[in-house]
Amino acid sequence: METSNINFLGIVAFVGAVFMIAGVFLTWLSQDLGILGTSTWSGMDVFNSNLDFSYQFVPMVSLVGGILAILLMIVPTFMNTEKFETLNNILGIITLILSAVVVICGILFYTQSWSTPMGSVSLTDLYSIGTGFWIVIVGAIITLVGGLMPIIKNKFMQ
Repeated sequence: METSNINFLGIVAFVGAVFMIAGVFLTWLSQDLGILGTSTWSGMDVFNSNLDFSYQFVPMVSLVGGILAILLMIVPTFMNTEKFETLNNILGIITLILSAVVVICGILFYTQSWSTPMGSVSLTDLYSIGTGFWIVIVGAIITLVGGLMPIIKNKFMQ
């Protein structure tokens, strides 16, 4: 395999997808319980919890999106020839859509709130957002950029 057929910019999508996957297993939420200490939840804990979150499915969306992004970017990264140009563009668009969905769902998760008799309470009023959540968001943005790369390379860099 010639290195000219490798889309080095597509490797960006792999890095972002790995972040999307790894972030799910890191801390998403923590809550100071005073004398009892601090309670923390990873993305998988949030997904499997009995907590009343409107968007507790977001960690699973990130995990599945990251795995699919890795699988979808294999061909555009390592077989970027004219013969595969249309397929690479389609796979890049699908990867771009997947990562955009993760970013949008992540924003919805972060901005969710609940109505109470005392007023509206947001997620960040009750919990501190952990590094795992931010790693997922950054990974999804990186993957979004990486999903654009096969299209950009095929359209503008020939």
